[in-house]
Amino acid sequence: MQHYRSIHGFSLEPGTWQGEDIFRPRGLFGDLIVSERFERFVARHGFTNLRMTPIEEYVWDPHAPEPLPSTKEGSA
Repeated sequence: MQHYRSIHGFSLEPGTWQGEDIFRPRGLFGDLIVSERFERFVARHGFTNLRMTPIEEYVWDPHAPEPLPSTKEGSA
């Protein structure tokens, strides 16, 4: 198992996603990944207690100041 100091965006490897709308990625404990279809469902039903961040903008850095300077307004 590889250990990382931080994560600044990621992508899914082809063949590792089975089409689920909600899943827990291996190694990102406590985070859920959702499909674009689920994101549309959230918007359509007006849910407001969720924070959606595109995976290419996802940042995990335990040593970074809060909030992260690279976080775009409205994306996290």
